Amino acid sequence: MRFWTFIKIICALIVIAIVAISAYFTMHVMGKDVPEPIGKIFTQYIPEPGNMISEPAIDPDKVADSEVMIDIEPGDKAFQKAAELLATGKTTEAREKLLFLINYYPSSGAAPRAKQILSEMNMDDFLSLHNNPNVVVHKVVRGDSYLGITAKHQTTMDCLMHLNGYLELRALQPGDEISVMPLLLRVTIEPKREALTLWNGGTFLKEYRIVKSVSVPTSLVTTKITSKTGVINDKKVLPTSKDYRSSEKNIILANGLNIIPINDDAENSVRGFHLDRADTEELALLLRVGNDVEIRP
Repeated sequence: MRFWTFIKIICALIVIAIVAISAYFTMHVMGKDVPEPIGKIFTQYIPEPGNMISEPAIDPDKVADSEVMIDIEPGDKAFQKAAELLATGKTTEAREKLLFLINYYPSSGAAPRAKQILSEMNMDDFLSLHNNPNVVVHKVVRGDSYLGITAKHQTTMDCLMHLNGYLELRALQPGDEISVMPLLLRVTIEPKREALTLWNGGTFLKEYRIVKSVSVPTSLVTTKITSKTGVINDKKVLPTSKDYRSSEKNIILANGLNIIPINDDAENSVRGFHLDRADTEELALLLRVGNDVEIRP
């Protein structure tokens, strides 16, 4: 036999062996029985196909949680971002984010919380006693009175006393300097939504909750504030009285409606809008005779 013929036979045997091993390996991977003794070799040195590749176990609860986190409502995202900004002291950016939420996602579940936080931020700034750009100083001249000063600057006695830290009014002397702030606010009242909203021009200032509405209009009404009084033991107290600050405030509109504190007695039948006492106290400070009021159905 020639040498080259021998080499060819050896190569052919090697090829056949490779093909056979490949076929047996394929059978092993597919889970089919491999003839002995090759089967023992595969079992000993090659792991079972079920153990070769396996997917990690999946926890259904974690998958559900991740899906919820991915599908966060846009209003909630804006609220979370605003909360982060507040936590880091970036109040200007937080205010903008809260306004964005209120304006573009008013039906979001986070909108009421955003309004509450923004309301408190706005009021802190609006009634600040320091570095308030809205506050002006009135220098008292002979003949001035508190009522005359509040009328001239379109403000309220409550606001004047707040800005100057007065617990009660004191005699005016020429040359005295009194801080005052014009209150050019407007009010929108939405009985169905149980909301009374203050606006400083076109800017949202604060929203208050209406606890109860009694005999209020069911169509659009535009009116004004005509007077403000305090009530102590069913007696009216004027803003210039020393007892006015401890009285229950009553804000009267031109069409006979009232904005008054909620009470457990007969006052609950008074026509108008009943709010928490703390809210009517603050409104009495902020609202003056002549402010526009719009009642929306």
